[in-house]
Amino acid sequence: MFTPERILAVMSKYERPFMFISTACGFTFDLFIARRPDSLFVNTLLLTYLCVSAFIIIRLQAPTRRAGEKHLTQTLAFLLTLTFCFGGLAGNLLILYGKSGTPAGNILFLLLLLGLFVGNEFVRNRYEQFRFNIGAWYLLLLTYCIIATPTFLLHAIGAKYFLISGGISLTISAVFLLTIGWVTRLFNGQHGLQTLFHSILIIIGIFSFFNVLYFTGIIPPVPLALRQIGVYHTITHTGDNYIGTYEHAPVWEFWRSADTTIRITKNEPLYCFSAVFAPTDLATPIAHRFEYYDTTTKTWITATVTTFPISGGREDGYRGYSIVTYPQAGKWRCDVETDAGDLIGRTSFTVAQSTTSPILSQKTL
Repeated sequence: MFTPERILAVMSKYERPFMFISTACGFTFDLFIARRPDSLFVNTLLLTYLCVSAFIIIRLQAPTRRAGEKHLTQTLAFLLTLTFCFGGLAGNLLILYGKSGTPAGNILFLLLLLGLFVGNEFVRNRYEQFRFNIGAWYLLLLTYCIIATPTFLLHAIGAKYFLISGGISLTISAVFLLTIGWVTRLFNGQHGLQTLFHSILIIIGIFSFFNVLYFTGIIPPVPLALRQIGVYHTITHTGDNYIGTYEHAPVWEFWRSADTTIRITKNEPLYCFSAVFAPTDLATPIAHRFEYYDTTTKTWITATVTTFPISGGREDGYRGYSIVTYPQAGKWRCDVETDAGDLIGRTSFTVAQSTTSPILSQKTL
């Protein structure tokens, strides 16, 4: 018989697995609704997650004289709601960040967010739980501000705007800590000051780490997001459509439609096509950089750079293409970058010289 008392006993016994499940549910739920960074619904949801989780962090630290079953039930409900909010924020931000940048940068960001799933396993007491919650909350706040500030406030991207976004997150976190201190008196006394000092160190550490990630090019230049990229034999622009011709991938490479080895005849150019999403009201130049791999120096050499402006708002991204003429045989790649050189996305391919023209297919881009 599943009485409320028995359910409570089971949840108390298996508190950590239930918290993990709650985080996973929030994470999975938001994977399906995260679409674009300027979506009013998505941003309302993310702000709700941040506000609710902030309230719960304060509530969990508030002094109480209540004890027993009712208080334990309320605490468990708060913890499960908090982990659901953290999971939802992580899922949404993973999608928004994962649409830009290199796989290596995305994997690193994924590892940071996955830390939310295992972090509670190392928490042993109330103060450790508080510091973990502060770190997780600020990590999610900072990554959200990096997206939301250029999208809704500045309508521009770049190092200056990244620092402004970080400054906004630090201001909000300072107000949050002051509110915690005022409501809960958590920072009173010697031990309280130590808890405050550790919380500030956690926030500064996360902020500094993200600055290192950004200025080393690991964090993608959100809110820009690469929707599509590919290299084609020809591209024609007819009306509102772009038509590209390409070689089919071998049948055993069933996961891709186009072959990564491109066979060209003498003096044949190649085209790189990209579609880059930008939020409404954000206009910025981007560049296509064709590079080939020099086997002698073992370095990538720039062949051509083509810059053109994009404007935001189109769901499938602003489309454009560039041309490289007379590419030599060997390894190539085409990078899509901001005007500051931040990598939005990349496609790699191999050029092979051929005496006959390959069989080509075409598709609408």
